[in-house]
Amino acid sequence: MVTTVELQNPMEYSLWVSIIAGLLIILAAAFFLYFIIRLILQKNKKAEKKPAVPVTPKPIASYLVKDRYIRRVRDIKDQYKRKAIGIREGYQELSAVIREFVHEETGINVESLTAAEIKERGIGNLSRLMEEYYVPEFAENEKIRGKDLPRSCDTAEEVIRSWN
Repeated sequence: MVTTVELQNPMEYSLWVSIIAGLLIILAAAFFLYFIIRLILQKNKKAEKKPAVPVTPKPIASYLVKDRYIRRVRDIKDQYKRKAIGIREGYQELSAVIREFVHEETGINVESLTAAEIKERGIGNLSRLMEEYYVPEFAENEKIRGKDLPRSCDTAEEVIRSWN
């Protein structure tokens, strides 16, 4: 008995195989893109939720806090004019008052930071004030000459008053 076998053309089923393989590749790429986009969106949402600088909520009566610190600055100015304190003492007290104010308003402990560290953080006008006060706080008496404590007190009042 003779058996004959008819061989099929090798390219006869290749169209269906190619279509199915193409659909599977497209489906895999779609899932991959979906998860990548979803991951990116989740990272963006997390980044939006985190504040750059940890900030404690301001008290409802922030103007009362500002008023209290302005009075303390004016008291330093009055003491200096009455010659109850010297210029170095005045600048040291003024620096302490400003640092306490910023700590109370922002929650950031700036009382132990140097002027350079404050400048790095970019906290409002504090770095400008600290540069103005730094030399009179720690310099020799010759370098203090020409510094105007009452004018510095006025500047500090302006900063406190305009603090957001």
